[in-house]
This record gives sequence, structure tokens and C-alpha cells, in this order.
Amino acid sequence: MKKYIQGFLVVVIIALFGCSKAKGPANAKSAQPDNNRDSTVTMYATINGQEWKTDSAFGYNVKYSGNDRGIVDLLITATKHETAFNSTIKFTISDYSGPGLYPVNPPYITATYYRGSTRFYATSGQINITTAINPYALVGTFDFVADTISVTNGYFDVAKP
Repeated sequence: MKKYIQGFLVVVIIALFGCSKAKGPANAKSAQPDNNRDSTVTMYATINGQEWKTDSAFGYNVKYSGNDRGIVDLLITATKHETAFNSTIKFTISDYSGPGLYPVNPPYITATYYRGSTRFYATSGQINITTAINPYALVGTFDFVADTISVTNGYFDVAKP
């Protein structure tokens, strides 16, 4: 019986050490070069004359399946959480090839503004990815017109996907 209790204790101790949490911030790459915290990640713009700002902006790469050409789409999403409704700005750049000027050209290059459950697709405008300020971030500017919505003076700084 003593052997079983000792064996059980050894297994519990191994499990405790095996399940320890990594110390410090997340181990993923950060948008800031000096640490692992993404306090610079942001998106802001002027929408119909009103300031719009969020601190939750994300970039994603989407690779095409079924081919080996290496085509990658870039998606950027930012949501402003408010009590009355949430609003979101989304960009999709098909066949993303790095920093440069991407004129809105649906369905390949799109900009969309969501206000609550209402969606406004951009018919004109541009997304200008100005530079990768460090190996881990994308910085850019944007403006677009979507129905009655005019988005100007847009800026984003997202972690590079």
C-alpha cells in the first residue's frame, strides 16, 4: 500500500511542475520593439466629423488553400465598444504584397464600417500601408466613403501578423 501512495505522490508532483505557467507577458511577438506589451496598437479616424478611436486593432494573414503560389490576404479589424452600439472598421487586402498604396477596389481591396448591425461598404478610398516600423508592426493611413459615411484622417498601428 505504501508503494501506491508514494507512486501517487510522485505523479502529482510531476503533474504540478508540468502544468506551470510561463512567467511574464505573452510569448507572442509584440508591436513594440522594447518589450512584449502591445500598448501602441491602435486605430483612429474621423467619421462624419466625429472622432473615432479604439485600442483593439488586429491584423491577420489568410493564406489561400489548394495552391502553392504563396498568395496571402491581409485583414485588419478594429472595434470600438460603446454602451449603445459597437462600431467596427475592417479592411481586406487580397494578394497583399507589403507596404504600399491600396485603392479601394471591391471585392479585392475592401474597407467596411459597421455601426451596430448596419454595414457600410466603401465604394472609394484608399489604404496606405506606409511602413513596417519594426519587424513586428504595420503602420498605415486610410480614408474611404461608404454610402453616407465619410471616413477621413484614418491611422492604424497593428501587430504584424
